[in-house]
Amino acid sequence: MARRAPAVERAVAVLNYLAAHSDDRFTLSEIARDLTLNKATLHAILGALTEAGYLVRETDAKTYGLGPALVALGNSAVGSYPVVDTAMPEMQALTDELGFDCVASASIHDEIVILARSGTPRPFGINVQPGQRLPLRPPLGTVFVAWSKPDRIERYLSRVGPSASKDAREKYRRAIAAVRTRGYSVGLEGPPPPPRGTPQGRGRGVPHPPTLEESVRGVEIEEYALIELDRSTSYRLNHIGAPVFGPDGDVTLGLFLIGFGGGIPAEQVPEHAGRLLAACERVTKAIQGKMPAIA
Repeated sequence: MARRAPAVERAVAVLNYLAAHSDDRFTLSEIARDLTLNKATLHAILGALTEAGYLVRETDAKTYGLGPALVALGNSAVGSYPVVDTAMPEMQALTDELGFDCVASASIHDEIVILARSGTPRPFGINVQPGQRLPLRPPLGTVFVAWSKPDRIERYLSRVGPSASKDAREKYRRAIAAVRTRGYSVGLEGPPPPPRGTPQGRGRGVPHPPTLEESVRGVEIEEYALIELDRSTSYRLNHIGAPVFGPDGDVTLGLFLIGFGGGIPAEQVPEHAGRLLAACERVTKAIQGKMPAIA
């Protein structure tokens, strides 16, 4: 096991935090509070990142945001992950045809990382931007594990923690099986997060679209991962997601339709999912991918 580097971990935490709130600027005190970091330590980290161009500091407001040096890093990273370039035309076509935004994300270690987005963020929609991260643990990320071998599925399920009931674990298993059977995942909207500035919220009291993490915080399996589709009702959807397979049969990318707005009649869910699946299949074919042979 590699030795931990606390200073590097803190710098990464700062960058991930600001990426998750890319439209905002934060003071040293706000970042220290939200990340539970020592102010003196954080001051040195912010100074180093600002000097390198990874952050910018607004002198008058004494706030920090993402800097221009990250643009070059992002462009270089996309160049080394060409499946995103292959997927972008398909994502834009889905947005143009269906009117929903489309997000591409990948499973990296124990996290889900947003890589690209088509469409225009809505004023009251979920704030999803490239660079944002979510934990890869139930009920999130079933698209990335549904076609995996049993040992990886067990590792994924173990991340729910020892306090989860046997019934809850069984529902997580059913959710994975449902995704594998129908080929796509369906996530339902949870309750709205508290506004920033409230005791449960963060920041300076400025209204903002919820981040990905805020939109799913506290959501349980019954409220998020749709296992069985009831054709007689409608749903408030968080997403419909489907996999892009790489040459080795692993899920190299997940494409997710988001931004549904109000309730969606149940019969429209398979229709939207069918268009998404077709797009994912075209991307899979373009990168010479293949679906794994898992029963």
